[in-house]
Amino acid sequence: MLPMWMDGIIRSWLKPKDECTSLGMLTVDDLGALVILPSSFTGSPRHMHEYTQDAMTYVRAYGRPDLFITFTCNPTWTEIKALLINGQLPSERHDLIARIFHQKQLKLIDVITKGHVFGMARCWMYTIEWQKRGLPHSHNLIWLRDKIQPNQIDDVISAELPDPDQDPDLYAVITKNMIHGPCGYLNPSSPCMKDGKCTKRYPRQLIQDTQTGNDGYPLYRRRAIEDGGFKAKLTLRSKIEIEIDNRWVVPYSPLLSKMFQAHINVEYRNSVKSIKYVCKYINKGSDMAVFSLNSQSPNDEVMRYQLGRYISSNEAVWRILTFTIHQRHPIVLHLSVHLENGQRVYFTTESASRLAYQPSNTTLTAFFQLCQQDAFARTLLYPEIPRYYTWNISRKVFCRRKIGKPVPEDDVFTSDALGRVYTVHPNNAECFFLRMLLHSVRGPRSFAEIRTVNGNICQTFREACQKLGLLEGDQHWNDTLREAELISLPQQFRNLFAIILTTCSPSNPNSLWEKYKEALSEDLLAKVQKENPTLEITFCTDLFNKALIILEDKCVAMINKTLLQLGLPAPVREPQDVLYTDYIREKNYNIKDLSAYVAKNKPLLNKDQKIAYQIIMDHVAKQEDANLFLDASGGTGKTFLTNLILATIRAQREVALAIASSGIAATLMEGGRTAHSALKLPLDIVRQENPTCNISKASGCAQVLKTCKLIVWDECTMAHKKALEAFMSL
Repeated sequence: MLPMWMDGIIRSWLKPKDECTSLGMLTVDDLGALVILPSSFTGSPRHMHEYTQDAMTYVRAYGRPDLFITFTCNPTWTEIKALLINGQLPSERHDLIARIFHQKQLKLIDVITKGHVFGMARCWMYTIEWQKRGLPHSHNLIWLRDKIQPNQIDDVISAELPDPDQDPDLYAVITKNMIHGPCGYLNPSSPCMKDGKCTKRYPRQLIQDTQTGNDGYPLYRRRAIEDGGFKAKLTLRSKIEIEIDNRWVVPYSPLLSKMFQAHINVEYRNSVKSIKYVCKYINKGSDMAVFSLNSQSPNDEVMRYQLGRYISSNEAVWRILTFTIHQRHPIVLHLSVHLENGQRVYFTTESASRLAYQPSNTTLTAFFQLCQQDAFARTLLYPEIPRYYTWNISRKVFCRRKIGKPVPEDDVFTSDALGRVYTVHPNNAECFFLRMLLHSVRGPRSFAEIRTVNGNICQTFREACQKLGLLEGDQHWNDTLREAELISLPQQFRNLFAIILTTCSPSNPNSLWEKYKEALSEDLLAKVQKENPTLEITFCTDLFNKALIILEDKCVAMINKTLLQLGLPAPVREPQDVLYTDYIREKNYNIKDLSAYVAKNKPLLNKDQKIAYQIIMDHVAKQEDANLFLDASGGTGKTFLTNLILATIRAQREVALAIASSGIAATLMEGGRTAHSALKLPLDIVRQENPTCNISKASGCAQVLKTCKLIVWDECTMAHKKALEAFMSL
């Protein structure tokens, strides 16, 4: 169970409209209800994501980790058995298992970081998880000051059976805890078997020397019996005795295995390519399963977490005893990034007015203030600040560290703390470029100063990045447009330009516009010259403005962004031309033709079609909310019926939206569009955890959805379930 206070986490609302108009606020009708499960709640998806990002901060600062260690609880430890009552099983004493494994985990970290068994440790992190049978295990990442070289791997890690005569104790531990399976032909029913193969790739290859050339785990030395390897005899659950060799041994550290008498898998990381997977893997959390959907609160992350989370008895005891689930060293301070006056503000009814005029400091605004007062801070980048300064949460200011390693010639101390600036999606262009500047400009004292280059204040952060050479050149887009200018019609050229703007993120879109604006406006000039043959008309500001309006309409239709958001000047529009293109398209039907179509085809409906037609039209007439599913065999007239229903509603000067899961199906309906186009669904919807329709409340698409009487979704069963969930959450 989650604590009772979890039900009240971050619920946002505003006063009624008559109380807010004086402050220019939005009303409650303008906002959606959102309840989030914050990263401060251990084990939440946001918490896991933050820890993964922190792990990648270690990688950025110190390179790849050297060791990946998985430590699993052993329920037969003597410490556990000694405290059991006669006849009691370890599985009946979760408190013992939790307490003892917690002590063993802390001891493991001390042995590695303080005992220096692998050398001096630079940083480390671990995550506790639970197996399906309830036993805890930990995933540990270790960074060493002196990297383990390939020729040193065999001194640290072994994937062979030890000599039973020289070290019988280690031999007993390894044969009991570090043998995989066996599986394959020796045990086809093993849990690791899938499609007749072992998912863990056992048995492994026997090789004479360790090899580290591949992009994953190295191939550890596994000598055959005739080359000096050893063998062991195991008894399966079926009472069958088998003989195994080094092909079945899980890599381990002889020292750790002998010390802790448990399953401790130790792996050497030899490739940067696999680091991202490992960092994500150790922060993925335990298994989850969603077994219920709450349609009444689709944006309630707390409810979603409660519905889909399983907590075993041992994990429950672990949480009750307040043992840490995640631990790391050194600390990673999260640094905010936002545009000027764009920081998040938490307020109450009493504090709203005060915070509106004097918001609390964020780490970014505090950084600017620090640079105004501290000369040493002027030499630092934003992510470097946590090394020399601590963040005072109560006062919201940075303070110089008082302990640590002294910095020569400066009265400051340094520590191992790292700073991580929150990630920003490139679609949030200006904030993305601001974050880029914060990693390149030292000691800025304001938002204006950070976009100042060679004494000149740039209009945008994008322009500052461009002048500092932080962005890629646009030569490849320039070459593309130059070729298209010669072979494409102006309308096609505008389509290509809009695609480059919306999907390719050019570094300097305004430069591309200035270079090709005449080619983008050629047909507009020809049309005006044709309408005014007696006048000498050339390219002018008004023509370019019309081209910009067309381009903006295309960009809004593609990704719901204006040209100003994409780095181009905003076109000048007439007051009545705030172009609800989507809305105009859905209303642009000939009423006489539609009425004639309905009168001609309505009598042709058969009995079943009439029933379906009447049910749907009754719901439309009564304005009743309903989800109706129409299913029939191919060739029975489903398309004929849906086109007739659409025509009937449109003939009444109402809006009926026709969408389909595929482009071919969309062409069969009058005015049909694909669901991705009409609902602004993300293209990578399968990869996103909680996708949403990218529709702003002021857009034409929103106007269509607000006024439409009926939405027909053809072939909806072919759409991904996340597409339907995103649509239902609108």
